[in-house]
Amino acid sequence: MTRSIGVIGGGISGLAAAHRLLAHDPTLDVTVFEREKRLGGKILTERRDGYVIEGGPDSFLSVKPRGVGLSRELGLEGRLIEPDERNRGAFVLHRGALVPIPEGLSGLVPSRLSPIVKTPLLTRRGKLRLAAELLVRPRRSDDDESLASFVERRLGREAYERLIEPLMSGIYAGDGRRLSLAATFPNLRLAELNHGGLIRGAVAARTAAVRNSDGTLPRRGFLSYPTGMAELAAALRARIEAAGGTIHTGTTVSAIRPRSDGRAGYDLEIDGLAPALPRAFDAIIVATPAWAASPLLRPWSTAAADALAGIEHVSNAIVVAAFRTSRMARPLTGTGYVVPRVENRPVMAVTWSSLKWRDRAPADHLLVRAFIGRAGRQHDLDGDDAHLTGLALAELREVMGIRGEPEFASVFRWEGGMPQYNLGHLDRVASIEAGVGAVPGIEIAGNMLRGVGIPDCIASGETAANNVLGWLARGHPVTQRESLAAPAR
Repeated sequence: MTRSIGVIGGGISGLAAAHRLLAHDPTLDVTVFEREKRLGGKILTERRDGYVIEGGPDSFLSVKPRGVGLSRELGLEGRLIEPDERNRGAFVLHRGALVPIPEGLSGLVPSRLSPIVKTPLLTRRGKLRLAAELLVRPRRSDDDESLASFVERRLGREAYERLIEPLMSGIYAGDGRRLSLAATFPNLRLAELNHGGLIRGAVAARTAAVRNSDGTLPRRGFLSYPTGMAELAAALRARIEAAGGTIHTGTTVSAIRPRSDGRAGYDLEIDGLAPALPRAFDAIIVATPAWAASPLLRPWSTAAADALAGIEHVSNAIVVAAFRTSRMARPLTGTGYVVPRVENRPVMAVTWSSLKWRDRAPADHLLVRAFIGRAGRQHDLDGDDAHLTGLALAELREVMGIRGEPEFASVFRWEGGMPQYNLGHLDRVASIEAGVGAVPGIEIAGNMLRGVGIPDCIASGETAANNVLGWLARGHPVTQRESLAAPAR
């Protein structure tokens, strides 16, 4: 008998889960439900008039294996591109001026002291304090520690506020005084324990480069696709449908219920589908944001639902604008800049997309992305799109010296789009996984668990799929019918 699996959520986690299921067993009946009219979740690429406009992430980190790995499986590895080598480097906004990020920062940690000595980002006292990290003894307590507390303890407050915090904000849009070190950058804690400090750990990592099985060095840094990140979502959709999977967009799953026919499995209560379409499944993968997953799972695990509801999210927006290069007061080099929280500005980062990636704008044009909406400054998102565009343009005119009006400006809003891995996050994840794990045939995936990047989401979806495959291989427990008949309230 054909086994059926429903995947709730057509973002990268859900698509990766569906792909893994069908790649392992093409006889499975896999159906993906996505409430939006499009697939990809935070991946959103628009192409028009010679521009490649990313409304969400524009790349993924190559050192996390599942981004490159899935690209290889989909036949996309040969299309992966690296940032334009002609425009290397980025900046930190410091007292209204753009200052180059010191070379040698590896995983937020300086692996070379000479660029730190030269940077105007730190005072002499701040530089001495950072160098003194070599003398700071490791903390022995295993209690969770905030990212800010850890970095200030190791490198000093100046290094945190002017170097580490703005780089971290570009990943989580979070408040480092609340973010969990163990959940965000566990490698920093391991460097402290294994090497006695961050600088020693960074030097050791740089000198002990891990090679591929063929002896070559792995690609490092960020990778994308020539026509944008939507290539990945499109390739996943094509592969899923070619393998017999079904995808429904514009449909919302409002509840997971016991099967009405008394058989083991689940009925999905779905808005926007005709009654004839599939609603009964042997297993379910929930791959939605935490705030959407919580009510779906509450009838089955109160503990998991409560833990999901306890994950804070922040909203943000990306304003994309295009200009003629003749509007620039001076030529630009590099890929953009980050803005420390201490600068007290609404824009937290700016990417010069057409300098970072080749062929993202017509000749003699510049494509820019401005990010708004960090934790603690959610009020910056109040107002309509014109208001956000105004904030972004004011920033670009003041810092970059852009004159006149843009050729166009687009606003991409992400309400509740960024989960915050605050202190205690790993305990919440343990509660989620334990609660869901006790429910036969239901798995969960997404960026609220163990990583917010695209490779993390891919890995999360594939892990959920592997768990379902293992459960199906073991067969349905005899007691499953009874457990499904009386979900927890």
